[in-house]
Amino acid sequence: MKRQKFISTILLGIPLLSSAQVLKPRSKKNIGKSNKKGFVVRDDESRYHGIQTKPENAFLRCKLSSADTNEALFIQTSTPKVFERKGGPPPHIHTYEDEIIYIVSGEFIVHIDGEDFSLKSGDTAFIPRGTLHTVTNPIENNPGTLITIFQPAPKKIEDFFGYISEKGEIPKDIIPNGW
Repeated sequence: MKRQKFISTILLGIPLLSSAQVLKPRSKKNIGKSNKKGFVVRDDESRYHGIQTKPENAFLRCKLSSADTNEALFIQTSTPKVFERKGGPPPHIHTYEDEIIYIVSGEFIVHIDGEDFSLKSGDTAFIPRGTLHTVTNPIENNPGTLITIFQPAPKKIEDFFGYISEKGEIPKDIIPNGW
């Protein structure tokens, strides 16, 4: 009987041992201290392309550049200037990036896959890649602020939003692939 339990235990353990590769960490190269230096970005500052500035009339402010994260993450905040008028960008799809919208203050409408959601301070919307969406400002001179996060974050995304921040309009020639 003991021998049968021993053999059963070994036979049942084989699938577990073969899955041990799955349980192993994917890569040790990402573990440990980064060679990058930490930093702080103040409320009135921006960090497009990893360069910290104090833009006075920006429509958006970059808080974490894709250059800071090896194109893994991009975080930006809105400024009151971007919400002077009602509306927002046309519905669109990001083929390669997930988007997260966090409402810091005010109220906005987030459209996700055919459904409108009224969001207010503290609410978050997650838009997985491949999903039709947009965010809309419902009032003139909206005092609200939102944070937008893209992950992953190719440089072309940052170029796109950097242009909008500086010029206040959507560029036609640098729209990221898959949008």
